[in-house]
Amino acid sequence: MAGLATAFSVVSEPVTSGAAAIAAPYLSLVGLTKRFGSAVVVRDVNLDVPRGELLCILGPSGCGKTTLLRLIAGFEAADSGSIRQAGSEISALPPEARDFGIVFQSYALFPNRSAARNIGFGLETLPLSRTERTARIRELLALVGLEGHADKYPSQLSGGQQQRVALARALALSPGLLLLDEPLSALDANVRASLRDELRQLQRRIGITSIMVTHDQQEALSIADRVVVMNAGRIEQIGTPAELYQRPANLFVARFLGEVNALPVTSISGNIVQAGGHAFRLGGSPVPGGSAGYLCFRPSAVRIGMEAAGGAAGTRGRVSSMAFLGDRLRLEIQPEIQNGGPFVAEIPFPRFGNPPGLGDHVTVSVEPDQLFLLDDHG
Repeated sequence: MAGLATAFSVVSEPVTSGAAAIAAPYLSLVGLTKRFGSAVVVRDVNLDVPRGELLCILGPSGCGKTTLLRLIAGFEAADSGSIRQAGSEISALPPEARDFGIVFQSYALFPNRSAARNIGFGLETLPLSRTERTARIRELLALVGLEGHADKYPSQLSGGQQQRVALARALALSPGLLLLDEPLSALDANVRASLRDELRQLQRRIGITSIMVTHDQQEALSIADRVVVMNAGRIEQIGTPAELYQRPANLFVARFLGEVNALPVTSISGNIVQAGGHAFRLGGSPVPGGSAGYLCFRPSAVRIGMEAAGGAAGTRGRVSSMAFLGDRLRLEIQPEIQNGGPFVAEIPFPRFGNPPGLGDHVTVSVEPDQLFLLDDHG
């Protein structure tokens, strides 16, 4: 794990940006593949991580994301490919010789050690005086907001406090890389949201390059600089949260990141797409006539009533089902056109004094820049 240096710092080197970050990534995976028997769990993964980035690896259970993290840590050996960190090849190094700190889903705290002694566990191998070790532990307790809990045992701490101890322990040796394996999944929703924000603020403050594995879409989209979406051992798409949500590469990514309406395309002529029995106008350049697949848009992109009338060309539909979600209404719209496909709309509830009701006929539309074409992969 982190090298046995005796000089500590809370602040890492500045984030490299622009061309320099692209030319010299802090962590680089090339052609990484891992098999368990006949099953290929990680398949030809190529990934560059700039210094100081917080990268989330997102995907469903069994997609290979945790195995990929274990390969980076050295807990598993790759069948092929290479891993370079800070310009050095580390693929053959054991975990203890690699420069990282790790936080596990289960925290993995020592139950018979206090918070302070858990945090200081790695420091015990270093040639430090007791005063130096105590000062470093105090610094880390302050960093994670646990100054008053140094002498408490894990059983006396809440789940969120235990996770803070695990995070401080991972940072104790000032590693160059922080690995987070589903670090918040064991917490309840409110604590998870709060700790997620704290984790992001802490990562930005110390500038440490971080890779977090999660299956929670909201968590990845809210915390990451970039997100890697994995499926069946492969990387489906890499991009910023906005890029992935607004312009997914395929239906798998679109559906995994949130609900999406996907209407089968029947024909395309210039910017006019016939899909689900309706004509839609796309924004941007004309689309090649041979393109096919699905016309997609998010439920939140649908405009209804006066909003629809004042925007893009609309169509008429009937509200065939509805659900109250607190701050918004979820409506299923059955278009009036014969054989037209239904789609889902989500509208902010306070926007309407008298929202549409079940069976009401409404005008609906989608702005051209909210429409996108995808293939049927996934």
